[in-house]
Amino acid sequence: MKFFCTTILILLMMLITSCGVGDSPEVAFNEIQNAINDRDFEKFSARVDTEKLFAQIYEDATVELAKNCDAFKQKYPKDPYFQHDGNFITEYNATHRDLHLNFARESMKAYFAKLPEPDEPRDNPYAYVAHEFDKLRLVSTATVEDVKIDGNSATVTVKVEGDGSLRGMFIGVLTFKLGFEKVGDKWTLTKIENIDELTPTLVDKAELIWINL
Repeated sequence: MKFFCTTILILLMMLITSCGVGDSPEVAFNEIQNAINDRDFEKFSARVDTEKLFAQIYEDATVELAKNCDAFKQKYPKDPYFQHDGNFITEYNATHRDLHLNFARESMKAYFAKLPEPDEPRDNPYAYVAHEFDKLRLVSTATVEDVKIDGNSATVTVKVEGDGSLRGMFIGVLTFKLGFEKVGDKWTLTKIENIDELTPTLVDKAELIWINL
């Protein structure tokens, strides 16, 4: 779950710090940014299919985590999640899928609801994650590097960079390829297309950010 939640955390941070101009996918990207800034869930959900997005991230990440389990086992011998084989990860994630997806939903709701930051993460993990996101967005910037449109699908390539603070260095430099779909006359974010490329780096970040939970 920590990999999945870290991915969602960084994705939302990237969206809020980005700025889109010009054609339709970038306009959609910009509207997502404004919705997050304004904590307007209605406008956010109009541009982000969270159910499809979260499910895609979870399923694609499970494939990559299982495939690379041996490498992560050697790198993180104290993490019990990786001290098995790929079949275990596949089965474990399938068993806990609803629980993990619900954690992402509730953390997102906590952000838009402006829940107070808990004294300890265990007091309200959802609000804790929401506030971590809020802190990360303040130390990060993102740049749209490329937009490719193919009919009713589009890929927006975004580079996100952290500043020189500890949290900024945690972010580092990441490149996301965001998949948008056009339904009617509206572009909607539905997927991250390069989970396979991002997985090793995001696992490293997950191991750092969740050690206190």
